[in-house]
Amino acid sequence: MTQLKFASPLRIAAILMIVVICFVILSWAADVIVPLLFAIIFSSMLFPICHQLEKWGSRKSVAAFVSVLLAGILTALFLGVVIMQVMHLAGQTPQFADRLSTLVDRVETIVAQRFHIGKATQADHVHQLLTKALDNSMAYISSTMTFTTNMVYEFVLVLLFSFFLLYFRVFFLEFFYKAFVSSDQSLIDETMQKIYAVIRNYLLGLLKVIFIVGTLNTVGLWALGIESPLFFGFLGGVLVIIPYIGILIGAMLPILVALVTKDSYWYAGGVLGVFFFVHVLEGNVITPYVVGSKVSINPMVAIFSLLLFGKLWGLSGLILALPVTAICKIIFDTLPGFKSVGFLLGKPQKYHFTRHSILHAKLKSRQSPPARSKEEDEEVREIGLKKAAPVSRGDVH
Repeated sequence: MTQLKFASPLRIAAILMIVVICFVILSWAADVIVPLLFAIIFSSMLFPICHQLEKWGSRKSVAAFVSVLLAGILTALFLGVVIMQVMHLAGQTPQFADRLSTLVDRVETIVAQRFHIGKATQADHVHQLLTKALDNSMAYISSTMTFTTNMVYEFVLVLLFSFFLLYFRVFFLEFFYKAFVSSDQSLIDETMQKIYAVIRNYLLGLLKVIFIVGTLNTVGLWALGIESPLFFGFLGGVLVIIPYIGILIGAMLPILVALVTKDSYWYAGGVLGVFFFVHVLEGNVITPYVVGSKVSINPMVAIFSLLLFGKLWGLSGLILALPVTAICKIIFDTLPGFKSVGFLLGKPQKYHFTRHSILHAKLKSRQSPPARSKEEDEEVREIGLKKAAPVSRGDVH
């Protein structure tokens, strides 16, 4: 009976130590690694533009610079439109204050009637809450400024890294040839093409999700009569790149618009209902079928990677979780010693869910060997007699 072979304790300890060291480095150098990973995805998106410019006769440096500059301008224009819309809402602050005051009066009246708490007592509680909020306002403003500064810093780093990745892409490819000199170059080329394909397919799937979610949001806001439904709808669609909370963050601005411009507060509730419905539809139907099929990762690994990278890098980790996990799967599928890990990250096949699957048949065959037919018994008996015949003759002589 064969025994299971386990790795030596020393090897297991070494692997665990390497994993721990990798996570410590990823957490400690997040300010550099996160922009670099974003740049890899960003440069993959810009590669077709850069390649086309090179076909038209542009130098590599010019093509890479123009591609990155174009992407930076488009991103800045989008952020500018968002800021202008927010400033437009800020200009309606008096109207919003009046609506909020009316809402507070209604709430105070309902609380006084149902819970018998006087308006003066309620006002004291609100005053205390506002005082605490003002005490914490400076810290909030400071954290907001720090967050904004970090965002600008990371955005500049992403553009810079993207330029170098596009400009030196052949140089980096030759580095992989030299680093894995014992491997077949065709295998390296195939692995790089698979990584590029999974990033491209992920981005294309994400663009489809943004379009579908933005269209659904726009239709819902248009049906409710909210101002600028196209802008707010696709703003929520773009924010879907932030898993779980992105589309709900995008609902805040149209809810404020509904509170300011509509006579009834039910419109704000309707906006929240539209975005929540689209959020549920996106998380359970749209993204799994559109994006999930592009990265070939099973749902359990996808959820685990979101939690792990979210814990490691925060909001940026939530955005990078799926593409980074898909790239790791391709690398594990290529390395001989890690193919089992790549198999674990991938999607189960249909036969894994059937009652009499191949795995079930293998396990069953290990427990009890299949019964032989009469013809097979006769063949085995004849083979045994032929093997025994020479021995018997030797004994006779």
